[in-house]
Amino acid sequence: MALTRELIVDAAYAVLDGQGLAGLTMRRVAQELDVRPGALYYHVANKQELLAEVAARILGQGAATDDAHKAARELRDALRRVRDGAEVVSFVLAFRPEGLAPIRALPAAFALPPREAVWAARTLTHYVLGAVAEEQNRAELVRTGILADGPDDVEESFLFGLDAVLAGLRRRVDP
Repeated sequence: MALTRELIVDAAYAVLDGQGLAGLTMRRVAQELDVRPGALYYHVANKQELLAEVAARILGQGAATDDAHKAARELRDALRRVRDGAEVVSFVLAFRPEGLAPIRALPAAFALPPREAVWAARTLTHYVLGAVAEEQNRAELVRTGILADGPDDVEESFLFGLDAVLAGLRRRVDP
């Protein structure tokens, strides 16, 4: 089977889900594919580019919606499907903020001037990323035996915070 960009992204996604971001190295991806690490660089320029592809895979296409509440829940669900998903997406947004389709579409959910709609989308994205990163970090601590099981009100707490963030953003529209 010929090595392709898609196979490399598939392998990276599998390594991420199995070992977390700390275990995701170019060497490990090459090992999964039974190739030399240098062979990967014909298809992806560097690890950052590979992480951007993995982040896009984590988020999928994302349905364009003008419902910010629904978009935030879908973003959370996508991030939670893969180990360290929030950390990967957060990293990619730091160096490629325009590059992830579901997040690029989020400003349309806010009835604000364009510049403020982008800020509102960032605010909402940061809330979701932070909440999921906390969930995933706690899950890792539980997995390694450092902590006992976490709180059972994670869903309720997330929705409370989401409603609070959106209520604040709505006040910008209707002061």
